[in-house]
Amino acid sequence: MNASSQAITPKLASKIAHLAVLFRTEFSDSTVDLNPWIADERIQCQLDPHSIDLSFYLPKHTEVLACRCVFMQVNFSEDLLLPTCQLQTIQARGYSGHICTEQKWQFSTEDWTFAGLSTPATEHQERFKSLVNRIFSLFKQSDQVNTSGS
Repeated sequence: MNASSQAITPKLASKIAHLAVLFRTEFSDSTVDLNPWIADERIQCQLDPHSIDLSFYLPKHTEVLACRCVFMQVNFSEDLLLPTCQLQTIQARGYSGHICTEQKWQFSTEDWTFAGLSTPATEHQERFKSLVNRIFSLFKQSDQVNTSGS
């Protein structure tokens, strides 16, 4: 589900914003899209209500991730408002073009590997995995982000 739609409490909004900052810290030329899915009723009803979906766009001259667009899906065990909710997996796909047309690679925390036609160089894969570890830490620690007012 679009990240902007999941920002339903101050705490979740803060964590989603922090997730975007983590990505931009690691890949500084990137821009974030908190609404990667179009607001079409047919598409919206097929989305996982227990995920936070974002896209990150990289400039043409940046080849660190061997793509121009990274679509990331952060999957949770259940409704994000439940106190027992836990981050389960993170899936990512790298696409060429600004409109995410041709998939270059995919990554999943189920096996922590990159697969596809054109995967990032090993050093950039390690940077990406480090980022994913920080995202897990962000959603594991309730006090990782300033949650005052919630």
